[in-house]
Amino acid sequence: MGESWRMTVWGVRGSNPTPEADFLGYGGNTSCFSVDCGGTLAVFDAGSGLTGLGEYMARPGGPRRADIFLSHLHLDHVQGLVSFRPFFFPSKEVHLYGRPGLRESLERLLSPPWWPVGLANFSAEVQVHEMCPGGAVSLPGGERAEAMEGRHPDGCFYYRLEGGGKRVVYALDCEPDGEMARQLADFARGADLLVWDANFVEEDLKPGWGHSTWRQGLDIARGAGIKRVLMAHYAGSYDDRFLRGQEALAREASGSVYFAREGLVMEL
Repeated sequence: MGESWRMTVWGVRGSNPTPEADFLGYGGNTSCFSVDCGGTLAVFDAGSGLTGLGEYMARPGGPRRADIFLSHLHLDHVQGLVSFRPFFFPSKEVHLYGRPGLRESLERLLSPPWWPVGLANFSAEVQVHEMCPGGAVSLPGGERAEAMEGRHPDGCFYYRLEGGGKRVVYALDCEPDGEMARQLADFARGADLLVWDANFVEEDLKPGWGHSTWRQGLDIARGAGIKRVLMAHYAGSYDDRFLRGQEALAREASGSVYFAREGLVMEL
């Protein structure tokens, strides 16, 4: 079955960082998750949590290469790129993946007047890969990552990472109505772990905003035979006390549900 994989949570929030004390039990950084596949470091999204991952990579003996899969380019999912230290290490290699037009968008984002340095100024080897829905790429350890078109304003990708008999699906910023829910269940079927958009609870859902609830994620997981679900992308108004209550309800509904906390490590 191959080596064990290790997922690490670096950022759990949606929309904006929440550094206040009442939010730090679960974490205040925006979305970033890494999967160490035993040689390959696959990273999902580049929210402010990417800063911590960058510090880890910059340590002596830290990973030389990162493959970063961007779900979309809303600021809460890319703001960590401006403080990602490995960009400035000649020994590092960074691969960025995303929707068509990714290179042009990153060149605009990482340039004056928005930021003083950009892709051309980095001393690391940086490569940008544009993917189409249904497209797939092979990673250094033989893993395969495939993209699925999601449902979120301005477009979004969900990703499936497979290799060594393991499967992880990343589906943040998701509004799983009707056909989208069926397509996503097929895409994620049999996954060892589904990282899910628990941005809202039912009473706060806003149609058309492109977000979900932990209950919707659990419904998809049950129908698709998914082993574990990791809830994330919490609304900025949900403090630790509120999330503890929601996590308790979710755990009553299913022992396979977990709420992401920064620093959490899951063995797969």
